[in-house]
Amino acid sequence: AAGPGDRGCENGALMDSFGIFLQGLLGVVAFSTLMLKRFREPKHERRPWRIWFLDTSKQAIGMLFIHFANVYLSDLTEEDPCSL
Repeated sequence: AAGPGDRGCENGALMDSFGIFLQGLLGVVAFSTLMLKRFREPKHERRPWRIWFLDTSKQAIGMLFIHFANVYLSDLTEEDPCSL
């Protein structure tokens, strides 16, 4: 039987320095993937930089809102925030 000390991580573990580092690294990987995808598109199909930036920033703002809401809500629960 698993006791309270056997949890995967404690409340606040998602917002410590290592958690912030991992979230930042994930953001860099995601943005790098978008840049790579843009440069792999045929030149005649590429959107102008301004349109590309507006499209990706709109998606990023929505994803960041949901991401931070999830991190905040998982930290509020009494459950293991790493397993929700």
